[in-house]
Amino acid sequence: MGAGETGTSGSTGPDQGYEWALADFAAALADLRISHGAPTYKQISQAARAAGRTSLSSSAISEAINGVRLPSMEFTLELVRQIAGHDLQVREAWRERWTRVRRLQRRGTKSRVISPEESSPNEGGSQQSVNQPAVDPHSAAVREAAEIVAQARGEAEGLLLEAQVKADEILRAAEEAAKKRAARDNEISPAVARLMTRESMRIILLGPPGAGKGTQGMYLKRILGVPKVQVGDLMRENISQGTGPGLQAKEIMERGDLIPDGVYMDMLRTRLSRTDVSDGFLLDGLPRTLGQSQRLDALLDERGHKIDIALHLDISRDEAVRRISGRRICKVDSSHVFHVLYAPPQGYDACRVCGGALMARPDDSRQVVKNRWDVWEVHTDPVVASYGARGRLVTVSGYGSVDEVTDRAIGALAAFFG
Repeated sequence: MGAGETGTSGSTGPDQGYEWALADFAAALADLRISHGAPTYKQISQAARAAGRTSLSSSAISEAINGVRLPSMEFTLELVRQIAGHDLQVREAWRERWTRVRRLQRRGTKSRVISPEESSPNEGGSQQSVNQPAVDPHSAAVREAAEIVAQARGEAEGLLLEAQVKADEILRAAEEAAKKRAARDNEISPAVARLMTRESMRIILLGPPGAGKGTQGMYLKRILGVPKVQVGDLMRENISQGTGPGLQAKEIMERGDLIPDGVYMDMLRTRLSRTDVSDGFLLDGLPRTLGQSQRLDALLDERGHKIDIALHLDISRDEAVRRISGRRICKVDSSHVFHVLYAPPQGYDACRVCGGALMARPDDSRQVVKNRWDVWEVHTDPVVASYGARGRLVTVSGYGSVDEVTDRAIGALAAFFG
């Protein structure tokens, strides 16, 4: 059988009508089933049910394979998929075969052959059917239009099924990646083992815009077993819960003013009183100024604690612009995030997960990123220098894959603590 695996001849000549084409179609389905181990109708039906797409009942499969009637395009392609697997070339060949048979079916129901007995000479000597009216050109146009619509509908059904298959493939790849990542996270390296023996770990994440603090915080919290405290999330939580500091912050933001350091510290004081941070935390988003750094030290001192180390992720200004300005977010689901260079979408403006349109956030423009970098250099870079002067700073390169940066950070932290 050829690459398309379409069964017998795979063609219908000009003198081969719908009934012959349907029988050939059914025989090809039977051949396809036999060539792939002859799975039972029940096995095929159960596999389709597990996939959660088109229903393939045993009786409907039997009717299709025995040529009782022509199944729908969607049914045919799903049946071929369950028998022959995910080969797109095979399914495309069957889509074309189904379209040819369907075209013959429509033509067969719209016309019939006129016998000699039904015709007699007219006055002009020409033959015309006694019982059949003259052909209406408008009816012919309607039939042609209907055939075009039917063909387009069949092609659309085929495209929808292919999209479902591609979505399945993407999900399977994501599941495999997640399994590999989970297996890696469960492996305890010597560096992680040394860090886990510490009584506590209070770590600040520092770095310019685009350095990857948020991403690394998510990975490090799982590896180190301490929660991540993100100031932006803390702000939203307080506003939604209507706490005192939250109401203050909301009123100040509505006026367009900057939130005072005291409001941040009140929120942080409450957060650090919870039991889940008793053994440490990863703090992201604060301190951004030397004043905030001093207030943070005083706040921790109230509880007899201190910052153990500041982890600084280092990248260049050009890299920050590339990372942030190249980011694209799905309008349908904002959790679908891509990058035109590092994680390309399906097309320049299409999400490869759900097909939604992509957009660049207004605050991801080159000029905004450059402005944020300038603010970082003026206000936060001195904070990095301050922790360095006190011997509480570790700087690692923020370049490379997420795993590479994470490994680099774990190694640097383990070396610092000895």
